[in-house]
Amino acid sequence: MYQKLAAFFMTGTGNSYRIADWSCRIAGENAIPGELHQIKSGEQSLAIPKGALAVFTYPTHGFTAPWLMMKYVWKLPQGKQTHALVMPSRAGVRVKGIFIPGLEGTAGYLIALLLWLRGYTVRGVMGVDMPSNWTAVHWGLSKDNAAVITGMAEAKVKRGVQTVLAGNKHFDGLVQVLIGLILAKISLMYLILAQLVLGKLFFASDRCNGCSLCREICPKQAIRMTGGQERRPYWSYSCDSCMACMNYCPQKAIEVSPLVILLFAYLTSIPVAVYAGNWLAKSFAIELEQLPLAGFSIQYLYILLAVAVTYRLLHMALGIRPVRNLVGALSHTRFFRRYQAAGVTLRQIHR
Repeated sequence: MYQKLAAFFMTGTGNSYRIADWSCRIAGENAIPGELHQIKSGEQSLAIPKGALAVFTYPTHGFTAPWLMMKYVWKLPQGKQTHALVMPSRAGVRVKGIFIPGLEGTAGYLIALLLWLRGYTVRGVMGVDMPSNWTAVHWGLSKDNAAVITGMAEAKVKRGVQTVLAGNKHFDGLVQVLIGLILAKISLMYLILAQLVLGKLFFASDRCNGCSLCREICPKQAIRMTGGQERRPYWSYSCDSCMACMNYCPQKAIEVSPLVILLFAYLTSIPVAVYAGNWLAKSFAIELEQLPLAGFSIQYLYILLAVAVTYRLLHMALGIRPVRNLVGALSHTRFFRRYQAAGVTLRQIHR
């Protein structure tokens, strides 16, 4: 039925790459050639050949799809009814033999909607549990637990891809998308605000040797190296928290500090919009509530500015070795196991 399978993946630590690679291998078992395409910042959306099955796989961020994925799909050439299969990965966890599935929310069906609007025929949508890689929050899963989750994921991908290759449809996750719609406000706030702040939590500890690997492998090109003789990474607002830098740093130098988390939590909780509204009411008799989105816009701009300035000052302070040593020593992530998808090399996922 299909002349080719084109698998498009967005990944940080290899989970989505494995889903894309499995898809190509399954196609090969059915005498259908497969090809892999990485989605990263600056890449032009590729035209998909007629008669091909396009597979899209990517991580779930904030119970929805990442900005980078949405932008890539929206810029695709008109599909002309080309078939597509959408498989977002979601953070699965297994502890003491107990498996806890992830929640993709609207991640799958949002991309399916964008593909439909671009003229594609979506033949399937399904979330795939892969080992959680959010090592800024929790320790990396053990090899055994990660292997169990990965094994279940491979079997699920095989069933889904074979179903679509056979000319049938495969849609699941309807309960997930309903939960995602309930959490839509959280997803929106994540995309327009929380994601920006999360990228500012990273810092390079005293272990950093300035090798620049983090900058080279960043799919969003969100890291730049700064400083004189001791060059250190600086994270911009473009960061997608894909976790590639943290999990692939050979020195395990990229960390997150609870001190920085508390500082940013305090800064972002200051109700500047309320203060501004009171001042406008007293000085000019202007009620901020009467201006659409005025309060939100003031608070939003304040948070972005406050976090940017504070992060810049922190980055300068961390240039002082004793400060860097202290903050690094107090970081919880220093003691966390990192996560990299098994059997995946940097050359495969960060081309």
